[in-house]
Amino acid sequence: MSKTLVVSYLPNSQSVTKKVLDRFLKEAQGKTTVIHRDLLKSAPPVFNETSMTAYQLRGFMGQALSGDHAEAIKPFDTLIDEIAGVQNVVFAFPTHNWSEPGVVKTYIDAILQAGRTIMYDAQGKASGTLKNHKALVIFASGGVYEEGNPRRTIQNAFTFYLNAIGITDVTFAAAGGTLMGPEATEKAIQTANAIVDGFVKRVDQPAQASA
Repeated sequence: MSKTLVVSYLPNSQSVTKKVLDRFLKEAQGKTTVIHRDLLKSAPPVFNETSMTAYQLRGFMGQALSGDHAEAIKPFDTLIDEIAGVQNVVFAFPTHNWSEPGVVKTYIDAILQAGRTIMYDAQGKASGTLKNHKALVIFASGGVYEEGNPRRTIQNAFTFYLNAIGITDVTFAAAGGTLMGPEATEKAIQTANAIVDGFVKRVDQPAQASA
């Protein structure tokens, strides 16, 4: 059975995002082992002077770490080891000001690390190490933002973030229009749920590179 890491930030217990994530958790029962990283309960580490120096020494200079530097990088390595040990990763969060919430970006900053999830060759070309992973990104937004709309930021950002660490099989379950009334909201949930159901059917299948 595959393993799936769920990374969630759901400050509103009645949120539309939570309803769609609950659909995933229900449908995924018995199909994949779920590991939950709740960013409300366990905030990701933020770089300080010591941990940033450690990252630069190890990631870009290839130096072995010791002492304070080795200790400072451990919380980041914990997150990287966790996501590296699964086959699927599911992100679930609301939209704040047309973007992912800050704590979610902090998590992304913690796992996108040279020397761990991003490797550089002698010519400086980067490649991600999580090439066998699939990702599902669940989020809700008050409006509906078609391709080309400058407020449509999450799909572009998460495609870039995840591709950088090798994940090119990325699915978005976006529930847009939650400020447009109950009928629009319910329709958005149904649309997102259908996408979730399709992803669940693939949790034990190999990742496929996006076109």
